[in-house]
Amino acid sequence: MRNMKLVHSLLLLILPLLTAAQSQSRISLNGAWNFTLDPVKVGEVNRWYATDFVINGYDKVQVPHSFSVDKRYFYYTGAAWYFKNFQATAVPQGHRAFLQFEAVFYKTTIWLNGKKAGSHEGGYTPFELDVTDLLQAKNILAISVNNEWDTTTIPGAKTADTFSRTDHSQLYAWMNYGGITRPVHLIVRPEVFIQKAQVIAEPQQSKGDARIRIRAFVNNLTAQPAQTLLTANIYYGGQKIDIKFKPVVTAVPASSSTPLVLEGVLPAAAVKRWYPDEPHLYRAEVIAGRDTMNKSFGIRSIQVKGTQLLLNGEPIRMGGCNRPLDYPGYGSIDPDSILVKDLSLIRQGSMEFSRISHYPVSESLLNWADKNGLLIIAEAGNWQMTPGQMADPLMRAKFQAQMKEMMERDWNHPSIIAYSLGNEFQAQTKEGQAWVRDMSTFVKTIDTTRLITFASYTVFRDYVQKPEDEASQYVDFICANIYGNHLKLLQKVHAIYPNKPIYISEFGTRFNAGNEAARVAYFKSAMEAFRQCDYLVGASVWTLNDYQSRFPGTDADGYRAWGLVTPARELRESYTYLQEEFAPAILEVVKREAGRITVAVTTRANFPAYTLRNYQLQYGDALVKLKTLKPGERQEVVIPLSATTEKEGVKVSLVKPGGFTAVSKTLK
Repeated sequence: MRNMKLVHSLLLLILPLLTAAQSQSRISLNGAWNFTLDPVKVGEVNRWYATDFVINGYDKVQVPHSFSVDKRYFYYTGAAWYFKNFQATAVPQGHRAFLQFEAVFYKTTIWLNGKKAGSHEGGYTPFELDVTDLLQAKNILAISVNNEWDTTTIPGAKTADTFSRTDHSQLYAWMNYGGITRPVHLIVRPEVFIQKAQVIAEPQQSKGDARIRIRAFVNNLTAQPAQTLLTANIYYGGQKIDIKFKPVVTAVPASSSTPLVLEGVLPAAAVKRWYPDEPHLYRAEVIAGRDTMNKSFGIRSIQVKGTQLLLNGEPIRMGGCNRPLDYPGYGSIDPDSILVKDLSLIRQGSMEFSRISHYPVSESLLNWADKNGLLIIAEAGNWQMTPGQMADPLMRAKFQAQMKEMMERDWNHPSIIAYSLGNEFQAQTKEGQAWVRDMSTFVKTIDTTRLITFASYTVFRDYVQKPEDEASQYVDFICANIYGNHLKLLQKVHAIYPNKPIYISEFGTRFNAGNEAARVAYFKSAMEAFRQCDYLVGASVWTLNDYQSRFPGTDADGYRAWGLVTPARELRESYTYLQEEFAPAILEVVKREAGRITVAVTTRANFPAYTLRNYQLQYGDALVKLKTLKPGERQEVVIPLSATTEKEGVKVSLVKPGGFTAVSKTLK
């Protein structure tokens, strides 16, 4: 009787909360956890997950957590365990409870109250487990994590082949930062709920309106068909927009997930297209029965036309970078303070069109990119897989699982314009060609709204003479990692694929202390080559930051020093140089008179080249709003000079929307 009263009281407490949040609640399980290593893997055999297992005296850690950078377990590779005691209110009738993990690296098994809840493989993608039948008022959560790698993990070692040195084949090029590296939540939802929702917003060039198509995947976890009403509302700037969706009413079969589709037209007056310099965002409120899901989205088009990459019908050519997820003391944990610091460096450096990473980034990064105008090629894995691995059904299934998890999480982010199927694999082999062909088909079964590519380091080789010789024949635009002889190799790729855009997914040279001038000379030569190739749509420098590694050739301090900035994010001369070269406009004095100068802002017409919107010219405390400038156009601004600035010069800055400084110069 006492237990029944407790449950009744808990229900009275939780029901008002669920009603206020459209029958959902979310409880953070971040913060204090207990932790221990399990180097000889006895944890599961000895039932460390049992409710009577004693963890008194175990170390305390804060989740998100990476044991690799925790100084008590520095760079440990192997099994480890996390433990969390937490209280939960009773799950209301007609609802289900789920544990949601944003990322755990790499293999993990979860037990709740002594019972196995599930397992997952993949270090950078989210997953969740239904724990309704395991949840109690007082709970013990035990999690086994293993960050080891082998030839069956992604990323991992290579199987034997003729393309890799033995020392290279054992390792991959970044650290295996292990742990619960992203947030954990307990979520309570109705038994009939929206598992995921894709919002496809297609601007109509001729009419100016936009077609909105919402695919909501409704899960019915009951034992009976559930009659479900699907509706939606669209908001911009907090205001509801008048758009008519025809409601969908259907019976969702028992124990199944069913995609339901809503379609409507957003009137032209309400359409604001998403551009890097005008990152307009909308919110879709999708309602299925008692469940509601909110998703942010943007209205924009991305397409290839000949050798051009068109964003909303306009050609774009931009600089970019790769950002290894690595920061001293944090490893692959990406707290907001570090994330905003890095992304601000990227935006100020005009590196807005980036591949960013070899693996799925955090959703926090994508949210920032959506709001601040970055373009991203998302990559899920396959870093230098061998032909044998690419032909292995097990490896294919693992890649597809991780790719699907990434895509279904990220498919509403306007910042993502393409999916990459991997990096630097043997694309000239029959296995490499089959991989790109088959995985392109797989990707299109999930999302047809993005372009498809992969980062090739074979497309410019001597043994590739025609499209049929290499897998780039199957992609929408060519990505190539080129580390020298840029003009010759770009011209060769263009000769093979004269009707496809080319994007340099990696270029760069390593930092050598005391010889930064050599790096600047390298980048100068590269930029001169890029500006001769009107089919080049982007170039992504390797890398924004130095990163730790075990890979052969790593510096003695444990870092691969390819960064434009140091591990602590101090700017090197290469960053300053590329910031000016990647800037979309040039500042110069065109007229000098007593007491004033006339400054011209001229947009680049070669590389980079795109339309500037909402830029400002700053001098002193003054800000002059510039008109919209297309590639090759210019605007002149008269700047008054004081006695001091007439003698010493005046600092003039080109300021991007959001307050990011693209380039600054002292002009006289």
